[in-house]
Amino acid sequence: MLTIAWLLIASTVALQPDTAVVLGRVERDLTGDGKLETLRVVGVGPTIDNLDATFTIESAGKTIYRFKLNRLTRTVGFDAGRRVLSAEQHRARLTEFQQWFFSEEKFQPPAEFVDRLRIMARLRVPEIPDVIARDRQPSDTRDGGEIWEEILKSPVTIFTFSPGGDAIVAIGWSARAGRFYQLLECC
Repeated sequence: MLTIAWLLIASTVALQPDTAVVLGRVERDLTGDGKLETLRVVGVGPTIDNLDATFTIESAGKTIYRFKLNRLTRTVGFDAGRRVLSAEQHRARLTEFQQWFFSEEKFQPPAEFVDRLRIMARLRVPEIPDVIARDRQPSDTRDGGEIWEEILKSPVTIFTFSPGGDAIVAIGWSARAGRFYQLLECC
């Protein structure tokens, strides 16, 4: 019996990652309540060359949003364009991650977000209520259009980010629902 317990403890210890790195951290008021939320990306994995990255938003010490990003490894690109970065290039990429992920232009008031989206991908603007509707929880009683109208009229900040690859995600806070909704499913 003692041997089995020891094996369970040893296997649990072996499964725990050896490396945890804060890849980026900023404070911004995304909810429009005048209080700063903490936005953070943390990478966890066996080595700095192989990290599972998670983006979280905390308010008053409580996690109010979590999104798993693509794994950060030294391999970049897709298909025939794949290549392996040197250790130095990979570390430089990790060092620059915060500046890229949390760049100033990714934080916008709702009207500015819509204006910019009309320029970059105008057909995505009318899709926003449908994207919100797909992100609703079963307990949500409002449709995507109602939620989008609330977000548009509120003092929130829309945050747009890439979880990796060509994907782009935009999120906006609904005070009434007490949660972020995805506004954009792109690329």
